[in-house]
Amino acid sequence: MQHYLRPDLLESAGITDFDTWAATFGETVDQIEMAPEGGSSFRQKTRFARFTNVPEMLRRWHVSADIKTGEVLKLPVPALAQRPGDGQRAPETVISQPCDGQLDVMAELGDRADAIRKREVMPEEDNMLKVCTDGRKAALDLRLLSRPMTVPGKIGTAAGRIADLWQAHRDDVYPGPDGRDAPVRGSLQLVFCDIGTPGDGWNVYDELRDQLTARGMPRDAIRFVHDAKTDRDKGELFAACRSGTVAVLIGSTEKMGVGTNVQFRAIALHHLDCPWRPADVAQREGRILRQGNHNDEVQILRYVTERSFDGYMWQTVERKARFIAQVMRGRLDVREIEDIGDAALSYSEVKALATGNPLLMDKAEADAELTRLERTERAWLRNHDALRQKVAANLRRVAELEALTGQIGTAIGRRRNTRGDAFSMTVGTTRLTKRNDAGEQLKNLIAALHEALMKSSHRQLGERPGQLGGFDVTVVMERVLGTTSVTIALDGAPGAELRMEPADIRAHDPGKLIVRLEGRLAGLESLKTRTLTDIDRLTTEAGRARDDLDKPFTQASQLTAARERVREIGEKLKHEAAPPRRDADWAARTLQNPDDPGWLAAAAMHDAAAMAGMMPGSSVVVLTHHGQEPVQAAHRDFPETNPLASPAPEGSPAPRPPGLPARRPRPGL
Repeated sequence: MQHYLRPDLLESAGITDFDTWAATFGETVDQIEMAPEGGSSFRQKTRFARFTNVPEMLRRWHVSADIKTGEVLKLPVPALAQRPGDGQRAPETVISQPCDGQLDVMAELGDRADAIRKREVMPEEDNMLKVCTDGRKAALDLRLLSRPMTVPGKIGTAAGRIADLWQAHRDDVYPGPDGRDAPVRGSLQLVFCDIGTPGDGWNVYDELRDQLTARGMPRDAIRFVHDAKTDRDKGELFAACRSGTVAVLIGSTEKMGVGTNVQFRAIALHHLDCPWRPADVAQREGRILRQGNHNDEVQILRYVTERSFDGYMWQTVERKARFIAQVMRGRLDVREIEDIGDAALSYSEVKALATGNPLLMDKAEADAELTRLERTERAWLRNHDALRQKVAANLRRVAELEALTGQIGTAIGRRRNTRGDAFSMTVGTTRLTKRNDAGEQLKNLIAALHEALMKSSHRQLGERPGQLGGFDVTVVMERVLGTTSVTIALDGAPGAELRMEPADIRAHDPGKLIVRLEGRLAGLESLKTRTLTDIDRLTTEAGRARDDLDKPFTQASQLTAARERVREIGEKLKHEAAPPRRDADWAARTLQNPDDPGWLAAAAMHDAAAMAGMMPGSSVVVLTHHGQEPVQAAHRDFPETNPLASPAPEGSPAPRPPGLPARRPRPGL
């Protein structure tokens, strides 16, 4: 986007291609992921997944983009209901157990994926896109692949939950257009499914409606958004949803995403499948988490089939959401961003549940706990920074106020009484005892100063026209951006300034102008009292802040334990993701037939390595060729013993070739 919107900013920084941009602002991360074929297969992938040099990147990005997320805007949307399992306000994941047919399909997908990776099939015959499509269909319902479905699956599970919610909310009352209760009762549920849409033959939409009807729901209260062929039809359908005549609306992200305004009665949203993009999930859930919904709480349910392609799909959404959230939540005060939002954590949980692998569920929980603790630590660190700044600022201010207190005391000591008949003021060389006379003289001087300023090129002019109460009277006139202001002060008397405009001074009563200056002198004691009170308050606040700074982070041990747990689980997953390797002496333990070509290969491997002076167990690359088959390469450890020779006594070390000194292992032949 930066390349398209503001290429000039990138060019000015010397960034002319993506590789340079990625090297400047990105970082690759090794992660354990589910393989596309699903099941319990894992793989380690290196992906572009973290941002660095964040302030420089975001400053360029914010020139052309102003990002406001939902959390920033704090829109009035309904809250998510508490999940029955853990009480958290988050989308609920509903697990469906797979049938044997679905597990068989996943095994077939694994074989197909292996063949594609090894380039054993042409891309037009089979490719990973076809594998993904078949995997998504199999996870939803085998009938999409023209195979029998022997368990209720996600459709049956969803039908049960939808019917239960319909029964629980069929008598809910909503306001009508006139403000009174609407005559039609009942809430609305939204169901999203992007595959198996209405068409010829069996489809998910008709099957779901049939199952809901069998559970007692009126058939005419279950509608498909695909039935609305025109904008007018769609408007009438949405109006029926808002009025309560539609209880369940089923549609795809494309047809029921942006522009769907049916949230008035929406009580629950169901994901029968997972889209490819986090934005699609956000658009779906935006149909219910939306202003104008009259429910205080709503439910979002995500249906997944265990050990199916659902795990890979939610993993893909999680990875993309994690990356996007870094920019959306990025701040200019950090160099790197890796923090993720609650949405990405939610997707991770769904992925873990879908795999049926308890280790991934542990990882999702551990990641969520680590993220929570790291956020708490960052908040603690930010608070510590704020406390340190507060202590420093308070101490600076205390020093300033203490100096001001001394100035006020000096001013009180030199102040002369001008109250009542004791009044006297010197203007120029004339001593005046009438306040009106003194005020008139002062106004005339200010008017002359204003005229001089208007005729000059100066921005500021000043005068010392006289004395009052033992202090020199100063007048400063300043012109800034076409506006002129006048400051009348008593030099050496803190807080004795009057700031006015020339027009206000011209309209001011002359005697009252002098009285206002005298009031400033009379208020020196009150100013000193307020200053001393501020010193005490700032000193107390600084002391409390110091005490808080001495307190350690109370969850430091929990954070250390959480990081260690995440590391341990990551190591276990990495071990599961590693390709299996046969250890030393594998042939002698697994090959039982001396006529088996594998035994002959093992014997040849042992003797060839022994003649090369390699130690038993050394790693070698083996090239094999049988008949017309292509040459294949494999990474193995050569056997410690020759399987065709008589076995050595149990526990005895493998013999070293006679006459050859021991050599260090070499990587291969």
